Amino acid sequence: MQARSALDEMFSSRNLLNCDAGTGTLVEALLLRGTEGDLDEADAAIQRLAGALSGFPWALRDIYVLRLRALLAQARSDDATYRDFRDRYREMANDLGYEGHMAWAAALP
Repeated sequence: MQARSALDEMFSSRNLLNCDAGTGTLVEALLLRGTEGDLDEADAAIQRLAGALSGFPWALRDIYVLRLRALLAQARSDDATYRDFRDRYREMANDLGYEGHMAWAAALP
């Protein structure tokens, strides 16, 4: 998968400018395929993003992590965890005024 290779290159070169959106693309593709191995890889990708520059404020990283964790929980049919991440994602998107994320969050059931 080209998204995986491109994302690996971004992280290994410490070129983190678009790793949030890149991780989103990879995770969404894995969730669409939906095998247990894909869900595990999606989880690992989310964890890698969450750990990137940890301790430093980075709103885009944090909002993507919330969104992707919600989608992963939904794919795993973990309703309580899904609702928690979905609601936190919606709140953060609204608080930051990120219109694209607000629309994505509103579309989550």
